[in-house]
Amino acid sequence: MVTLLAYTGLRAAELCGVQEADVEMSERKGTVTVRGKGEKYRTVPLNAETRRALREYLKVRPATRKNEGAVFVGQRGPLTESGVWRIVARYADLAGLVDVSPHVLRHTFATRLLRDAETDVVTVANLMGHADVRTTARYTTPTQADLEQAVEALA
Repeated sequence: MVTLLAYTGLRAAELCGVQEADVEMSERKGTVTVRGKGEKYRTVPLNAETRRALREYLKVRPATRKNEGAVFVGQRGPLTESGVWRIVARYADLAGLVDVSPHVLRHTFATRLLRDAETDVVTVANLMGHADVRTTARYTTPTQADLEQAVEALA
């Protein structure tokens, strides 16, 4: 779940809505079809690490009749948004990380695409499910660390 959030930029609510039929994977590629805000659909590619993690999870996923086709399930059926937040917080705590949430993973995904992978803002907007690229543009705002690094580079 954490890997999927970190490498696709899904919202917690979108993750909860992922059904088995929404996931297509082969050895070389994969996608997940996501129901976003406003009942809009988008297809997000899955990288090799995400495909591997998802395959491993599906092997051990709890199987109950309450699953209703949901990929992510808890003891009482399909996972809820608050359940996703709790699970992410628990694993972040175990890893010794603070201030990690599904939204932080989404934000990190967008920032990494824009800064590290040098992906254009229109592509990132499509992957994030943003209707307006101005929403995506906020991920390009430099952090204090970015500003300090820029000034240090002058030396």
